[in-house]
Amino acid sequence: MGPRAYFLVTLGDHVEQRKFLDLVRQLEEMPEVDFVDPVIGKCDMVMMVDAPVTVQAIANKLRAREGIEDLEVLRVVGVLEHYYHSKRRKTLGVPDASPA
Repeated sequence: MGPRAYFLVTLGDHVEQRKFLDLVRQLEEMPEVDFVDPVIGKCDMVMMVDAPVTVQAIANKLRAREGIEDLEVLRVVGVLEHYYHSKRRKTLGVPDASPA
């Protein structure tokens, strides 16, 4: 198992339903993709990936696909790594980006 991440995918307004369905099927067939879930809200779909090399390589591959307008990467980290980074941000005076 390699690095894992969630991708929040936003499609362009021009993507029609048939293209959306085709894109979901294509993404589900990618070997790095664990799941693709269409959602309603800030983005159009959420994906979970398990990267054989780097998460960034998969993100770049997806950004190049027709119809994908934006892609936000949420890298999965261990609890200790998350704790360290959040505490370090506060020590450096960087505001916490987490929602209230």
